[in-house]
Amino acid sequence: MAGGGGGRGRRMMSFSVEAVGINRGESLPPSTHQPSDLFPVMEQKPLPLMGGEEAEYLLALKQEFRGAMKTLPFFIQPAAAKRDVERYSDKYHNSEQTDGLTDWSPGVSAACRSDKLQSGQKKKKKKEKEEVLLKLEKKEEQQSSEEEEEGEEKKKKQEEEEADGEEEYDEEEFEEVRHFMKLHSPP
Repeated sequence: MAGGGGGRGRRMMSFSVEAVGINRGESLPPSTHQPSDLFPVMEQKPLPLMGGEEAEYLLALKQEFRGAMKTLPFFIQPAAAKRDVERYSDKYHNSEQTDGLTDWSPGVSAACRSDKLQSGQKKKKKKEKEEVLLKLEKKEEQQSSEEEEEGEEKKKKQEEEEADGEEEYDEEEFEEVRHFMKLHSPP
């Protein structure tokens, strides 16, 4: 039974300690029983950021370039992995994300499409404004005609009341005159 044992009693490491930087015979570093510092002291300080107008100009150019690349028809976002269970809210998230990407047509640049969309939207807005203005004008005309009719009706009523008042006054006056004449006239 010599030579077998399968390594149970030996003190061999499962990896090469020399690869880590510890030579044979050296002791392992002491174990730590507390967490490391949140902000350890830096051995090398970082280089200062570039400042000035040139750096700001380059940053603005880079951001503009990235934005322009995203508007190109060749910019395709990776499709999100579908879940096993479809949730009610997924329907709304998907529609919001894919609105700008689903209308891709090869051979047409984004600028041309946006111009067409904007011109179509402008035409619709103009038509809507014109319709609203026409409706408002019609309502104003109706209101003014109604006001004129009401004004005419009021004038007619006032004239009738005045005429009625004058007639009543005249009748009363005539009655008084008749009564006076009867009293003072010779028999």
